[in-house]
Amino acid sequence: MEISNTGKLTSAIPIHTSDLKVMMYHHIVSDRYAVKKFWNCVHVDKFRKHLEWIERCGFTTITLEDYRLALNGDLTLPKKPIVLTFDDGYLNVYKYAFPLLQEFGMKAVIFVLGDLNRKVNDWSYEEPQTQLMEGRQILEMHLAGFEIGSHSLTHVKLTQTVPEVSWKEIYYSRMTLESLLNSPVRTFSYPYGLVNEPVKKMVADAGYLTACGVYTGPPDFYADQFDIRRITVYNRTGSLGILVRTCLPYQHFDWMKMKTRQTLRVEAE
Repeated sequence: MEISNTGKLTSAIPIHTSDLKVMMYHHIVSDRYAVKKFWNCVHVDKFRKHLEWIERCGFTTITLEDYRLALNGDLTLPKKPIVLTFDDGYLNVYKYAFPLLQEFGMKAVIFVLGDLNRKVNDWSYEEPQTQLMEGRQILEMHLAGFEIGSHSLTHVKLTQTVPEVSWKEIYYSRMTLESLLNSPVRTFSYPYGLVNEPVKKMVADAGYLTACGVYTGPPDFYADQFDIRRITVYNRTGSLGILVRTCLPYQHFDWMKMKTRQTLRVEAE
């Protein structure tokens, strides 16, 4: 550990770890039919194997708040950090993922809706209708050291609504969650992964310090702190898939693949 010119303790490893991986999960389920039918449902047994591989490869889970603390010299990062995120705040994440993560001594970032009166994910017909966590369950995960982030108030497409609605979704979600947790909420996740420059500016103006997209951000971690690129974990992602995603520069490959598709689409037009 070193002491910076500000007198703060700093990590002995480079803070700007460009290849730091941020993984994105949604549902963790016990229903094998749901796993076969829906791309974002990972069976709990497979999730355990994911955690086993992450542990075996020497990774240590951190939160995005941990990373921000390290940037300020207030925390030392592990040698091989990794961030696990879960979108939407499903009850099955509390029921299945939470105890497994605790068993492995791991933590994650859980993105939940600010509208705590919403009980199910009625915004989508392309995934199983699933109960959302209640406030007490969100609070329990927060007290266990998990980072709670905002996923808007009601899961709208922020790039397709009028600015007044987008602002309300972004700002009041943070206010509601901070009231529940009695703690700052600094991280945002864009519903559907939809983001543009005006929405990013709203997120920054609303007081968030980081935000997660899906496929839109640059491949280097934290190159754009308001559009952190994440690696999607699918229902079919097995142990080998996790190994490839965590131990190889997968996000750079995924970014190049996206750019190639965009180029071919433009040329075809």
